[in-house]
Amino acid sequence: MVDRTNRYPKQEVVFLLLVSGERRIRRVQRLTGGALYLISDNDHYQPEMIKPQDMHDVEILGRCEIRIGRVV
Repeated sequence: MVDRTNRYPKQEVVFLLLVSGERRIRRVQRLTGGALYLISDNDHYQPEMIKPQDMHDVEILGRCEIRIGRVV
């Protein structure tokens, strides 16, 4: 039996971003209306939403394909 409920990949992708001059590695979800929702795997950082009118402060530097090293 094939599980067809999970056949599509998640819509969030991990990117290296430059946000207001600061580098960040975040999971990025595109929201309706064009906003971006940035989520950190580190619980010390709260998720943040970038509104469409603030996109000029955001530059995508690259996409993270793998994570190397120990995650605690």
